[in-house]
Amino acid sequence: MAVPPLYRDFATVADVEKMYDIEATVPDFGAYAQDFVLRSAAYREQAVAMLDVQFGPTLEETYDVFLPSGSEQHGTRPALFFVHGGYWRATTSKVWSYIAKGLTERGYVVAIENYALCPTVTIAEIMRQHRAAYAHFHTHLSAYGVDSNRIVIGGHSAGGHAVATLLTTDWAGDYALPAVPFAGALAVSSVVDLRPLRYTFLNSDLRLDASSAAELSLHDHIPDQAPPTVIAYGSRETPEFERQSAEYAAALDQRGHTVDLHRMDNNHFDILDTLADGQGLLAREVVRLFDMA
Repeated sequence: MAVPPLYRDFATVADVEKMYDIEATVPDFGAYAQDFVLRSAAYREQAVAMLDVQFGPTLEETYDVFLPSGSEQHGTRPALFFVHGGYWRATTSKVWSYIAKGLTERGYVVAIENYALCPTVTIAEIMRQHRAAYAHFHTHLSAYGVDSNRIVIGGHSAGGHAVATLLTTDWAGDYALPAVPFAGALAVSSVVDLRPLRYTFLNSDLRLDASSAAELSLHDHIPDQAPPTVIAYGSRETPEFERQSAEYAAALDQRGHTVDLHRMDNNHFDILDTLADGQGLLAREVVRLFDMA
């Protein structure tokens, strides 16, 4: 008698883990991790920034706001509100400061959210923190000189799940904000379907069961209203990362939303360089979303 697959077409835990072990997709993950930390620290040394803005009661509930430097700015500016990845269990906003450099040099504002991590909190609690962070940011735009009509929400890896979380939030009913309080969305190398993760080494921290994994998955939770959305992934990521991005883009498209899907010649880690440099594809797409507003 044939043994049913563990998940989709994957027969064993090892098969699934290979798809989500992103550190193994590059020859020297440690070099990338060190580079992110060093580049971010160097940028903070010279950045005009408002660091550790508290949006909630716990120490982890903060975000950093990076402002354009140089000449006086008249009027308000567009902003990117960015959520980092780390599989809900690793890194902080300080690791990712470097992604703000290019856009701030072009005259834009970039906010980078921090949040509590698993297993100290659950993914459901992290989703609540994403919503609270963005609500706080949006209600304090005047302090940052941000144009409320030209905000793009963005995220990478688990941060792509944060983007989907923000897209599915009842902003008017729960936070007294506009129904769609952003002009665009950018989801990079996203994990929006959490169901396979409970079969991996990650679940010792994530603590997903079949019910919670299904409930917290957002690949098929598509809102009635959504801004233009850009979804991107790297050709040197695993097939599961491609599937996650492609299926989410298709679901948005099927609901009639404007969505662009990019398959980029990058891995899971260097793909953000095309945002950080201010001129690469992801940076250009953010600016395009600003300009569509």
